[in-house]
Amino acid sequence: MSVTLVEFKIFYYDKGWTARATGHGIITEGETIGELVDNIIEATELYFEGEIGEKEQITVTVTTEPVPDFILELDEGDPEPLSQQFECQFTVDRNVRATGC
Repeated sequence: MSVTLVEFKIFYYDKGWTARATGHGIITEGETIGELVDNIIEATELYFEGEIGEKEQITVTVTTEPVPDFILELDEGDPEPLSQQFECQFTVDRNVRATGC
């Protein structure tokens, strides 16, 4: 079985979470961690649609990071301090929509 690893860095800013995939063009948002994880799964499935076969697996890792400088420069505001730390790893199962976190 082939495994594709997708690493997401997430940060909290302006009352919501943003996720960016390292090395892939996937970006998504969510108001809560739960919504963000659901959106990561959906965005990852759509990004790899047609590229991943039935016996191939996508493993996703999620870790928090500080708000990126380019966002702070655009906003020119003070970032809200990151009070929540979150790490997770799960598998996107294309056939049975199940994840473990």
